[in-house]
Amino acid sequence: MMIAAENLTARRVAPPLWGSFNGFAYVPRLPPNAYALFFHMLTQQEEGGLVIATHEELGAGLALDRVGISRAMPHLVAARLVRVVRRGRFQLHPMVAAFSSPKDQRQAVSDLPRSERLDIGHFEDEYERRLDLHQQEKARKAEMRRRVTAIPRRPQLKSVP
Repeated sequence: MMIAAENLTARRVAPPLWGSFNGFAYVPRLPPNAYALFFHMLTQQEEGGLVIATHEELGAGLALDRVGISRAMPHLVAARLVRVVRRGRFQLHPMVAAFSSPKDQRQAVSDLPRSERLDIGHFEDEYERRLDLHQQEKARKAEMRRRVTAIPRRPQLKSVP
């Protein structure tokens, strides 16, 4: 019992966060792993929706490998639920992120450009369009890599003694 009490006192207690479920009305149909990743990221966020975790750390919480996270992440980005800030840092959309008060969330949502709001336009169509653009870009990069590796190499010259 003594160990459990020490662990409780040593743990840092985070301030309570407030979140609105209004943004969830604009979540498109996603693959199951993308939903699982999204809900896991909601539990890992700091105030304002910042998630600081590598793909490996996110996957450990879901029993997925890094590849599984890499396959699910483009769906969340295409749905505009997550923005990749840089490696290991992700920003949840303000309409689904947690804040310290409802006022803070309202301010974050009102600061968004109209084009970034989830409730403007048809979110399913926007998700499909963005996902299609991602797939096209991925195919273009794969084709470029294929072309680079297909360039014939000059034979190695042998040194003359």
